[in-house]
Amino acid sequence: MRALSDVSLDLLRVFERVVRTGSMTAAARTLFITQPAVSHAVSQLEQLLDCRLFERASRRLFLTDEGRAVYEAASRAREAIAQGERALQEVRARKTGLLRIGCPFLILQTCLTPLLAAFHKKHPDVRLQVEIENRMQPMLELVRGRKVDLLFLATPEPGAVAPDLDSETLGRFQYAFFASRAHYPQLDRRRLSLEEINAHPIVILRPGNNTRDYLDRLFADAGLKLNAQWETKTMALTEEFTKAGLGIGAMLVSEHPIVRPHTEGLMKLRCSAAMPQGRYMAFHRRDEALADTARIFLDMVHQHLEAMPSRRSRPGKSAPA
Repeated sequence: MRALSDVSLDLLRVFERVVRTGSMTAAARTLFITQPAVSHAVSQLEQLLDCRLFERASRRLFLTDEGRAVYEAASRAREAIAQGERALQEVRARKTGLLRIGCPFLILQTCLTPLLAAFHKKHPDVRLQVEIENRMQPMLELVRGRKVDLLFLATPEPGAVAPDLDSETLGRFQYAFFASRAHYPQLDRRRLSLEEINAHPIVILRPGNNTRDYLDRLFADAGLKLNAQWETKTMALTEEFTKAGLGIGAMLVSEHPIVRPHTEGLMKLRCSAAMPQGRYMAFHRRDEALADTARIFLDMVHQHLEAMPSRRSRPGKSAPA
């Protein structure tokens, strides 16, 4: 009988995956190996430890007392290795210079690209890594899982979005509906109710995105089911579909547009209902200090915003973000 500490981590990894997935077939699928290879690894582990890890009944696997003890140890080992891997990545990032940012494509396209270009010009030796995600919860998990140092997102929620993370408000936006001048000339300069807007096909981001979820609720509060005929993955697609005349696009109007928006041929519709506002925010982990590269970039964002003239001094310059 071999001590648990002397057992191959590969065998423990396979065993732990079987327990978590509930079957050897499912474990094989997630490990990208064959089911016989998984079965052989479990049998080998049982032989080395001289004990049965599973009871098999009705084609289901049940942990024995010994199996439960080994699983708890394997789970702790997996988490310890994962933590060590994250720590190693962070040490390497500090030594080599790495800026890891998460954001939806909308913010990358309209806000962050010119700032990242300016950052790269000042710090050419720092590697840039950008994770694109357009859904709220997966974005926040990028920070919690230490896959990014900084997360930028747009949210309509007025209160705390993620109390376990540190956050900063960078700017504000307002929801608005746009239409193609060529395809919807009859809507120009008219004040439209939500019901009148909803009579046309709506082009909007898919469910799970802040914009979609919030506007779904807005229309529901007015007794309407949002007439979402075209669901897109990015705001850029929403703009393109709206320009093509496929429907009325649900977009954002930025308080301080950083780059000139690509809205040629579109008109902002006048809505009789008060359209909700939201915030552009930055998030980072509360339990540890920001990496030097992330702090430098965040300071650059603040400096850029502080240098911009107020919206009041530039009437008519607000534009879709």
